Amino acid sequence: MSIEIDLEGRVFLQCGASPGGISGATARKLAATGCSIVCVDISQDLLDQTIADVEAKGGRCYGIVADLLDPTQTDPIVDTIIREYGRLDGVANIAGGTRQAEWMPLELTPLEEFRTTLNYNLEYVFRICRDAARSMIERKASGSIVNVGSISALTSAPWHGPYGAAKSGLSALTRTMANEWREYGIRANTVSPGAVYTQRIKDMQAARGSAGGDASGVIWTTPDELANMIIFLLSDLASGVSGQTIVVDSSLSTKFCGGDRK
Repeated sequence: MSIEIDLEGRVFLQCGASPGGISGATARKLAATGCSIVCVDISQDLLDQTIADVEAKGGRCYGIVADLLDPTQTDPIVDTIIREYGRLDGVANIAGGTRQAEWMPLELTPLEEFRTTLNYNLEYVFRICRDAARSMIERKASGSIVNVGSISALTSAPWHGPYGAAKSGLSALTRTMANEWREYGIRANTVSPGAVYTQRIKDMQAARGSAGGDASGVIWTTPDELANMIIFLLSDLASGVSGQTIVVDSSLSTKFCGGDRK
């Protein structure tokens, strides 16, 4: 006996399209369920790579170029999807993460870095989810929202405090989404990864002359493992799951969550 996820005919919005990370893994796996995916990214090249990967496996993936930090570019996205594809059944907000410039003690963190980090990991997610939920409510359509958080939100985030604050806010905001939109059949959950072994990490290790998922003693999780949870939460198999923060980190958060002063 097997349980399959069948999302044939549905349309999902995915923010983020990097082919070597969680976004690419999610798009490839999500397309295998029979749905159509509309990916948003600032880079046409990243979109083209992920679309090609999905289409090579017989899936359907489309792209919208937009800077998620700019409301004037994100505000039309949901309406565009409804106009072009006729429906919207769910959202996966994967884009985000830490930036090299923000790794520093709080007392040295410039205000602009703080604001940029909050926009990249919290504000844009609010804007996308708000617009998606408004559309679902108007169309009397149920749906599922999955926002990618971080284990840096669980306790503290030494030397990357703005990121931890943004992801903590994201988990809280997602729980409020679940509460307010439950009556409309909209579920909302957060998936919180730990250290994910993406292509970017592999490239950094190669540049330093090291390689391997166990480098530096870090407990790694693969992009596919995160994608599996995201797709489960988007699917009807998770019909009773909403308002939850689910950690997918291969137990990293049971060890520590921190970094070094830079």
